[in-house]
Amino acid sequence: MASDLDSLIDFYQWEIKRVKSQIDELLRLQFYKEVEFDYDALAKLQRELDVLLTLKDSKYANIKRLKENIEFYKTGIEEIGKHRGFKEIFKIRIREKESELEALLKAKNKPISFETQYVDDALYKLYSNEILAFNLYLNDNKQIYLSLNLVNTNEIRVAVYLENKDDYSWYKKYSLIKDLKFLDFEDGGMYLTRKIHNSNTLLEVKELISRIVIGLKNIGDFKNEIYLELINSK
Repeated sequence: MASDLDSLIDFYQWEIKRVKSQIDELLRLQFYKEVEFDYDALAKLQRELDVLLTLKDSKYANIKRLKENIEFYKTGIEEIGKHRGFKEIFKIRIREKESELEALLKAKNKPISFETQYVDDALYKLYSNEILAFNLYLNDNKQIYLSLNLVNTNEIRVAVYLENKDDYSWYKKYSLIKDLKFLDFEDGGMYLTRKIHNSNTLLEVKELISRIVIGLKNIGDFKNEIYLELINSK
């Protein structure tokens, strides 16, 4: 039986195919304004799918990058094939990238440690007012982290703190998490809130945490560990 994650991946893959087919039809009809809108939607869908695929396989981003590199060099051979020097260089690059890809595909996938019962327990304790807040640190010096706390009885705030203060605007404009519409703290950091109607909807917050962490890790050079700190209310 397919997991919730697999079902989401299937849905996004189907939706991407549907939008691409719709774009082809709009181009045939010369509805170019609508095509532009659909291209934006397609880019957003692909970003969402990339996050889900990375959740399933932590190697996904590197695998995708290597495949794109290989296609780039193959296209280069076709376009500048008459220049033998470049052609040989590109062939060497293709062999190098194919070797890297083969090794990566054979390597054992490393699950990201926040996909554990510990985060589930922390979220439930937060919702039940057993703790005041909890932090998820993404690097050893604890300068890059998420902090979660209740702002009222049914709303959880997820704050993100980065080591480099100039990175906030970049992540909000260009990263995999740009569509989350973060707000800024006056004293640094960015945040968003989510309403929690009952304990069953805590899964949505866990999925949100996963998406944020993947979005940050996709760019930053982080280890594959995440450190959890509970902040007691007593």
